Amino acid sequence: MDCIIVGYAVKPFIAALACLTRIGKEITIDFDPMDGLSLRSLNDSKSIFSSFHFEPSYFQKCSTPPFASRKRRKSQNDNEDHWTVRISIKALAPLVRPRKDVLSLQLVTVGDLLSFEFQMQRASGVIVDIIHRVGYAPAQSVAAVAATDGASEIVAPPQLLLTMLEPLKRANEIALLVNDTHNLVSGVTFSHDDIAKEASSNLAKRQLLKTETSIRYDEFIEVEYMSHPDDSVKNDPVPPPNDLKEQVVLVFTLKEFKSVLQFCSQGSDASLPVSISFYWGGKPIVVKTTGEHFSAQLIMATLDHKMMAVMKTSSINGPLSASKNQ
Repeated sequence: MDCIIVGYAVKPFIAALACLTRIGKEITIDFDPMDGLSLRSLNDSKSIFSSFHFEPSYFQKCSTPPFASRKRRKSQNDNEDHWTVRISIKALAPLVRPRKDVLSLQLVTVGDLLSFEFQMQRASGVIVDIIHRVGYAPAQSVAAVAATDGASEIVAPPQLLLTMLEPLKRANEIALLVNDTHNLVSGVTFSHDDIAKEASSNLAKRQLLKTETSIRYDEFIEVEYMSHPDDSVKNDPVPPPNDLKEQVVLVFTLKEFKSVLQFCSQGSDASLPVSISFYWGGKPIVVKTTGEHFSAQLIMATLDHKMMAVMKTSSINGPLSASKNQ
């Protein structure tokens, strides 16, 4: 692999690597000169998957290694131009920090090492080369597929969602409530007391800090709520909840979701709109964005709605409450 990224495009690429360091312990790099370069990561529990794909046109140079290197690999892989390896997240820590005045970044294989070669120009005009080299291991391509046909969808500026989630930043998990009756999208801190079978006493509940934020539909770019399941999901192993016509409650971990939103908010020219596709609790949500010659995707599992107590926000039903599901 021999790829060169020019200065203005280096920041999104490094931001993608930084985002993936919050997902799993390894990053998979999938490269083909005709298709481009993909960065992927899967967490240990296989409940969260994220990928970033950079088209060949994203790079100033996007080519295969010299012929001799391809010949050496040919016995390992019939497709000699396709290259898939995995790299430890810890090894990339020095690489993903913010950098200024970057002229270019070259990714090139050097023997059994992958070299990240930065060329930077200081304020004095001096050109400085910084090279990071990391070992890699052959890998199988990692992918996750989640259907979005007939799903509900929210399209929003990432900064709007980050503003909504800021008061919840200390939570490990949140519940995202999309209430079509009141045209509200709410974020609520989630705890085990919100699980029907693990609900504790009223005294314990009063000792928990519950935080919620709400934004009306008209603040978003688009909200398309599907209150009636599509035929393709009616017989799904996770059937829709009884109150689907009113609202959907999606429980997931916050850290990974925020990392993708932060990536989208740091576009080179402007923030990238985020698309969130979902059905109901127990089915994965899919977060997508598309930039100039690249795209990103996050797939996250959600808590099965049958395990949850009924959740209502104070914006809808007076004080925040969670009563046992009937």
